[in-house]
Amino acid sequence: MSDLLIIASGGGHTGFGRAIAEYLPFKPDFVIPEGDRNSESMIKDYARKIYYVKKGKEPNEGNFQLVKNLIKIIKQSSKIEKYKVVIATGSNHSLFPSFVQFIKGAKIYGIESQDRIITRGKAIQLISYFGKGVFLHWKEQLKLYPNKGIVVGPIVEKPKYNTEKGEYILVTTGSQGFKRLFDVLVRLDLENVVVQTGKINPEEYQKKKPNWKFFSFDPDLEKWIAKARIIITHQGKTAMESVVMYKKPTIIVYNKDWIYAATKEDSRLYANILGAKFLDDPSTWENEEVLINAIDKVSEPKDFEIGTKKLVDIILNEL
Repeated sequence: MSDLLIIASGGGHTGFGRAIAEYLPFKPDFVIPEGDRNSESMIKDYARKIYYVKKGKEPNEGNFQLVKNLIKIIKQSSKIEKYKVVIATGSNHSLFPSFVQFIKGAKIYGIESQDRIITRGKAIQLISYFGKGVFLHWKEQLKLYPNKGIVVGPIVEKPKYNTEKGEYILVTTGSQGFKRLFDVLVRLDLENVVVQTGKINPEEYQKKKPNWKFFSFDPDLEKWIAKARIIITHQGKTAMESVVMYKKPTIIVYNKDWIYAATKEDSRLYANILGAKFLDDPSTWENEEVLINAIDKVSEPKDFEIGTKKLVDIILNEL
């Protein structure tokens, strides 16, 4: 039996896994989504061993896709050896590997998403029923898990860079990208803009704005955050990282396509906790001036202490 398994379920969930690994005194083992090269590049230097389990569905897909992949997911999860402690970082991908480990006798901990303030994530809610505890970023989340919630503070990585007040605006919206936001953005008369597009092809936007920088992925996105003037992102984990790690003025643009993710009210409250500016989905904007005004009026964020070390101390006491 091995000590610690981290289920790093893609995107920001994998970011949680890497953050924990940075604070550990040893290399843990990981489970990542099958075919997720971005997750693999993020954690390969921190992992002793990597398992691959198919992801049930993406945030914008329905439960039919999950049912379709179920047999393969269960088979892959069953082949993972038994561990003493398992950390499930969230999303449907975490559910089956963590439940199989629970059956084998492991202690299970979950991590609720940073943007869940009034609603619980379905996967972590299910994991909480058989898990020992759920790690939380904010005291405002404790009402979601009054019996099993453990407030540790924002779970982010160790800052690798010094904060610099750069010249560019960084737009980064996670692994899925955010086409409606990008379409508005390239119509603006702005200089010094860097855009991370995720799965959306950056070439069509590069043609429209040849003086801007576009790229799909960068496992070291942090270097771009550290030197940015302003961060524009969605309701994901990057907003927390830009505020907590680098104290960057941040704008959160709500992405309504995430129908199985946190609600708009969750996202608004999340922005308020961070001290970030919140904007509704671009489809609701009257014109491009909504984004221009937000950029002009964005303010300094709130100050936070990183909570990852506290989480790791709790886990080490369980091993």
